[in-house]
Order: sequence, then structure tokens, then C-alpha cells
Amino acid sequence: MDNFTRMDNIDTSKQFIEFYKKKGDYLVSLSENHFKNIEYRKCLELLNQAYSMYMKGSYTELAEKTKQRFLEIKEKYFHK
Repeated sequence: MDNFTRMDNIDTSKQFIEFYKKKGDYLVSLSENHFKNIEYRKCLELLNQAYSMYMKGSYTELAEKTKQRFLEIKEKYFHK
């Protein structure tokens, strides 16, 4: 069997981790655009998705920062 047909020895974990970070960064950026346009629900949805991406990539510091932003917006704009 040649190298082109053997897929079991390829490690793609680094690429996935990089993808999760880039995707999280993109979602946070996109959420800020929605925040500026007073679309708070969409902003929270995107922050929640970004949090998930950061957690998948083990970027706990960024995940916590994103969670705090989520909670700040939720508390300020969605009173009970």
C-alpha cells in the first residue's frame, strides 16, 4: 500500500485546533457587528457559537472572555 491510500497515520489535530480558533475569532468579530447594529439576540447566538469553538480547540482563556462578554450583553439588554 502506498502513502496515498494509507490515511491512518495522518495527524490533523493541529489543523482542527487552528480551525477552531479562527472560527471562534471570526464569530466574535461577526457578533460585534451585530452588537453595533443593535441585533443583540444574534450577537448572543454568535458568541455562544464562538465559545463552543474555543472550547473545542482548548482555548479556555478566549472561551472565558467570550462567555463574560455574552453574560454582560445578556444582563444589560435582556432583563427579566
